[in-house]
Parts: sequence; structure tokens; C-alpha cells
Amino acid sequence: MKTITLTYKRLPDRINYYKQQLLYADDDALVTTQKIKPSTEIVQNGKTVLGDNFTAIWFVFSGRWYDIGKIYNLNNEWTGYFCDIIKPVNRSSNNFEIVDLFLDLWVSPDGSYEVQDEDEFETALSEGSITPKLAIKARNALNALIDDVTSGNFPPEFVKNYTFPIETGVLTCQL
Repeated sequence: MKTITLTYKRLPDRINYYKQQLLYADDDALVTTQKIKPSTEIVQNGKTVLGDNFTAIWFVFSGRWYDIGKIYNLNNEWTGYFCDIIKPVNRSSNNFEIVDLFLDLWVSPDGSYEVQDEDEFETALSEGSITPKLAIKARNALNALIDDVTSGNFPPEFVKNYTFPIETGVLTCQL
């Protein structure tokens, strides 16, 4: 399996580099996998649905303002989708770069959802780390994702139908 590097930028000036295993690539999508280490766990109904060492299969689409992580717990059970609102991806053969725009969306298997990190988004906007124009694009992307969830059009068929055997020892990153 090929390893590629994710350049993860968080405005105004945080940059991290993460190695990920490339599972699939074409002109429209990249699919990678890794173990995750979120800065904050997501807990719903008393159950951790996104936590340390959970496995993510990431779907990054050309020209879209979001990515989708299909999340699996330590027992390799699917817990839901984690969507980052990002600027459209920049790609090369061994590297891809995303710019995180703070807003995130958690989508549970039952179709319920929760917006994450709105406080960070508002702080970034008030401090000038994100421009008002970029903030509007981020909000529009989040609202479009929520519309897709509530209308039953989420996730895209490619994501819904993608299967990959979860392996142990996949690489680590932070959300």
C-alpha cells in the first residue's frame, strides 16, 4: 500500500504533516486511512463515537469544500461520519493539502447530526484568521452538507458503498 503525506493547515498559521495509507485515487477522489487522535472525543448517548486510536477512512473530493471520514471504533464497528469543512484540496502524486475552516459535522448512523467547533469558527472570524468571504463559503458548505443529510442524500454513494477491511497498526494523526 502506498503512503502519501497530508499537509494539514489550520488558519492562521498551523501546519501539520501526516502520513496516510492511500487506498484509492482518481481525478475526483482520494481515499486514505489512518488511526486518529482527536483533540476532543465525540460522545453521544454516553458512548464514544470518535476517540483515540479509532480508524478513519478519509474521502477527499476534488473541488468540494468538505471531506468525509468514515469512523470505526476499537472493535472495528462503524460509528458514523466526521466531515471537515475545508478549502478544496490541492493534490500532487505523493501529497495532498487541505486547509481546515474550523467547522465540522458529525453524522450518526441513524442520520442525526451535530455541528462541531462553531465556537472556534466564530473566534477565528472575530480575530481575522478567516475572512468574512471565506466564512460565508464555509457556512454554505456546512449548510449544504446538512441539507444532504436531512434529505437522505448523504453520504455520497461512493462513500456509502466503499468497503475496506480495517487493519490494526494504521498510521496516526490528530483532528
